[in-house]
Amino acid sequence: MKLLRVEIKSSLRSLRSRFAKMYRRMYGLPKYQGKAFSVFPTKPKRSSESRIVENSLKDASGTQGQPLSYCFRPRRWPRPSERDSSVWEGLLAPESLDKLRELRAQREKPAPPSLDDSNLASVKAECLLVEDLDLHVRENAEEHHTDLFECTDRDQDPQLVDECLLVEDLDLHVRENAEEHHTDLFECTDRDQDPQLVVRRGQEFKLTLTFQRPWNSELDDMHLVFWIGGEPNPQKGTYVDMKLEEGKDIGYMDDLAYRALQSSDTLFFNIISNTTTTSLLPQTNHPREWGARILSQSENSLTVGVYSPPDVIVGEWEYAVRTIKVKDGKDENYECEGSEEVIILLNPWCQDDQVYMEDTDYLKEYILNQVGLVFCGSYHSIQSKPWSYDQFLEGILDASLHLLRKANDFEVSASMGDPVYIARALSRIMNNLGDCGVLEGRWDGEYSDGTRPVSWMGSAPILTEYMEKGQPVKYGQCWVFPGWAAPPSSLSTWRRASPLMARALGLPCRSVTNFSSAHDTDLTMTIDRYVDDNGDEVENKNNDSVWNFHVWNDVWMLRPDLDRLTGKKGKYDGWHAVDATPQELTVFQCGPSPLAAIKEGDVHIGYDTKFIFAEVNAEYCNWKDGSPPVLISSNSNRVGRKISTKLPTGGFVGYYNGIDEGVRQDLTDQYKNPEGSMTERVIVKKATRKGKLGNYLFKNNTDVQISFDELDERPRVGQDVTLKVSARNTGSETRSVSLRITVRPINYWGAFRGKDVIATKLFDKEPLEAGQTRSFELTVGADDILRLCDESLSMKVMALCSVQGFKEPLFHSDELAIKTPGIRCSGPSGSVDAGETVDLEMTLKNPLSKQALTGCKLKIQGTVLVDDDRFTHKHARYTADLDDLQPGEVRTVSVKIRPTLLPKNSQEREVNVGLETRELPDFVGNLHIDLNI
Repeated sequence: MKLLRVEIKSSLRSLRSRFAKMYRRMYGLPKYQGKAFSVFPTKPKRSSESRIVENSLKDASGTQGQPLSYCFRPRRWPRPSERDSSVWEGLLAPESLDKLRELRAQREKPAPPSLDDSNLASVKAECLLVEDLDLHVRENAEEHHTDLFECTDRDQDPQLVDECLLVEDLDLHVRENAEEHHTDLFECTDRDQDPQLVVRRGQEFKLTLTFQRPWNSELDDMHLVFWIGGEPNPQKGTYVDMKLEEGKDIGYMDDLAYRALQSSDTLFFNIISNTTTTSLLPQTNHPREWGARILSQSENSLTVGVYSPPDVIVGEWEYAVRTIKVKDGKDENYECEGSEEVIILLNPWCQDDQVYMEDTDYLKEYILNQVGLVFCGSYHSIQSKPWSYDQFLEGILDASLHLLRKANDFEVSASMGDPVYIARALSRIMNNLGDCGVLEGRWDGEYSDGTRPVSWMGSAPILTEYMEKGQPVKYGQCWVFPGWAAPPSSLSTWRRASPLMARALGLPCRSVTNFSSAHDTDLTMTIDRYVDDNGDEVENKNNDSVWNFHVWNDVWMLRPDLDRLTGKKGKYDGWHAVDATPQELTVFQCGPSPLAAIKEGDVHIGYDTKFIFAEVNAEYCNWKDGSPPVLISSNSNRVGRKISTKLPTGGFVGYYNGIDEGVRQDLTDQYKNPEGSMTERVIVKKATRKGKLGNYLFKNNTDVQISFDELDERPRVGQDVTLKVSARNTGSETRSVSLRITVRPINYWGAFRGKDVIATKLFDKEPLEAGQTRSFELTVGADDILRLCDESLSMKVMALCSVQGFKEPLFHSDELAIKTPGIRCSGPSGSVDAGETVDLEMTLKNPLSKQALTGCKLKIQGTVLVDDDRFTHKHARYTADLDDLQPGEVRTVSVKIRPTLLPKNSQEREVNVGLETRELPDFVGNLHIDLNI
């Protein structure tokens, strides 16, 4: 016999599985069409670094090959004795095929006639019949000096001994496991063909094995093997081998399971690899390790409960069932490989997982909710934009796992089970700086070769396009998601895609908007703006900025690592800020930073806490340029206004119309203490005095103060805006003030658009008596706003005030954004059936009285199908061209839609609509549809 020895890296096996899966789905093939697997004789033991396969090649002498190793076959295949030999051709080694044919022929021999009461007596009288045969095996063995052979001393049935246990069927109980693990909303778990098992770590899932004969614990040596990555290794937590044996060691389970099972008469798998995994949260005295137990046995079937540790690596785990037969003193391994991976996710429902959230009602929002609301605009005029996360759509989980692997350089390591690492990795991989990430930013207004940033309405189209092309998607900016910067690499879409992936992987996540958000480029925790003698900004020195708004994400996790570092147990548990914006050309990730550390000014705790502290609580400082510069004013209330997130209802909440109730949750008190309070001032001083300018910040230079008044109403596109600046004399004598108010167009990240001035007005030498407050007004025309502003409709308002008797002037500034109209959507008045055709009516209005809206495109996205020939479908959204909207025109568009059949376990469907035009930012709308139960 000639042996061909081949070393196959495990990564090839992983690639084979993935390419096979891609091929089936691309061409719509069933899982088991064609040859489902190959058969190779194998070594008894598996190397942790590579797999050694011996493929027997039959030579001219016809020498028999090695023992059979096999992979998982289609379910409900007939037993070997019932199979046509032609089925095996090309799948088995020739010698194995010959052996099976011989066994089949022996089993098909006609049985001898049976004896019954009617003929038994006559036969006994005429024939000599053998009623028993005793070979005196042990006695003969002693006399023949063969009694040391174990085979001469066994009690088992030789036929059973010769027949090794083989897996004929494997049922993963996909839908049942998915319901118990809160993964049943994933469409991949509910498809009719090739459903994917998705489970959460730290929780048991079950599978049923069917063999060609009953399993016998005394005869059958069986192992359950799980591995992940190209080079599985027990030492790295990427390979585990569990052996079936009797016992009551259930230390791998948690206390609750331990108490429930310690009195039960059960068989268990125990890990035989030389590693054990311990939880990051040691709440019990039992180690956290892989394990399994027998749930039930029925004839040839065995149902097993498999438990993965609460800190296991997140990803796609391959698995196999290995049975071992001892023949001629050697182990023969028979291995049945699963045809699909088991996806294991984080588990916020498990108290031993680091992402555990005690109030599980919140998980309906932060894990299971597929629709969100992102706040934008300015703190003067808060607007909301609906957003579809669609984390359970087909392909989204695969994309999220792909990006997690990519963030880890396509290597598998224990860090992929650490939520701190996962959050930080996702914050980096979303942007296109350094890692060829998901989105590419652009800010010059030229978007003809991609999608305009403001046009995105959900995350699924972005990831779908990225996975299809394998290249960064064009284009993103921060206002769609969280903001980007430096140079304003604002990729808002990036931040909105981050909650999608976080929720898909099991990491509780919420989208957070910080109004008047600071961008501190030099980590002084101050925003420093320099002006000349005329009050004009010295732009080449003004690297710090304040954005109208900035969006990032909060993720929930416990921090036992910080407990050990600080000795303060639980202080830094809870929400952590994670920002996917590349803040600087050399910083492509930010966070996670505990909100508790941000609020307390503990800027040395967590990742990038200095930067995030400045975003919400930096001192805004105006300096008169010179050598050295002179501080002319500082404002402690300028940064970090009305920090907002969607109210955690677990569903749709509608639009924000200026009333928080039922829609908006204010998070400002979670990020900082009440503005101006003694505690807040002490914390800011503690943090900022670590910066180089901290000692200059808390001096009062004049007894006159200026501030901007709140607007009487929210400014809307097409309307004039009246601005008011108040000057107050806190001194004991009359002062003469000269005040200039100037309005200039800016981008939403705070950068000026050239030298244009929208409006300006000077109030010269106005008297201000002791204790008096005066208001100064400036009206900004609607036409000037549209003519000079970009699509964000953002402006910067500046006030420069010279006070009699003081050398240095006062300076104050603020940002303002104009609100755009929405789309009024209406649909069925009551609940409908999934798949039922209903009408969607959208009312569009041009708010401009003198200008038409051109290049109109209507977009629909969500868990609906559109039955309208005007629409084209690409990358998970529908698009149709519309005629221009004339000045002041109101138009109603009706479209036939059908709620999707999946996910079956959700009784809600969402529709997001958007109108894209050349002249204004997108108009958006949303419709919620209830399904019949």
